[in-house]
Amino acid sequence: MRDFKELELKLVAFLRDYCKNIGVENLLLGMSGGLDSAIVGALCAKAMPQNTHALIMPTKNSDPKNIKDATEFCQKRNIKFKILSIESILGAYQESIDTNLNNIRKGNLSARIRMSLLYDYSADIRAIVVGTSNKSELMLGYGTIFGDMACAINPIGELYKTEIFEFARYLEIDENIINKAPSADLWEGQSDEEDIGYSYEVVDEILIATKNGEIYNKQIEEKFGKKTVQEILKRVKSNEFKRRMPLIAKI
Repeated sequence: MRDFKELELKLVAFLRDYCKNIGVENLLLGMSGGLDSAIVGALCAKAMPQNTHALIMPTKNSDPKNIKDATEFCQKRNIKFKILSIESILGAYQESIDTNLNNIRKGNLSARIRMSLLYDYSADIRAIVVGTSNKSELMLGYGTIFGDMACAINPIGELYKTEIFEFARYLEIDENIINKAPSADLWEGQSDEEDIGYSYEVVDEILIATKNGEIYNKQIEEKFGKKTVQEILKRVKSNEFKRRMPLIAKI
């Protein structure tokens, strides 16, 4: 188990030092009401207590509980926030192309709209955009390029999702946020683990038992079955391009 006190100190110092080194005082993140953004928000608020900002950017399909959780979290942690619905932007785009977007397209577009708003607002308040993607999501490619995977810095990018749950309890994140099923809230009833096809406990144990895309702990294959392990490793490999964007040609 990680030393979460030491981890907290390192990540808070990472955020504070980055701001100092580039001469920017404000941190900005997208707050969803989910666990990852809550942890990042808590770290940012500790690093820059008077200078942490958040945008809450729902659509008509967003769960009202998530908006409430995000709002209350910001209030408790003294995070300055704005609620900006992106529904009109989505609607205007769908109307202009005269077609309905399926869930995947709408989810990706929503993520990119949110990141566009974050970067524009960061220019207004001279802030650094802080990412909220954990290592499990990054390894699996479970995110949107130039959407939720975009950021200037990411304090939780080396933490697996199962570690996120443990870290959250150390940071005293609200239990209602910790206990809710992981979801990007991209459409009604959407579930991260259903999309991935496996629980984070299974995914993380397999990911931790791999190195450079290769399994080195054969007991993992015995525990979960060779097919499951191969499916996870295939997904990691096929989504490597998301972790290396942009890919520059060698000439």
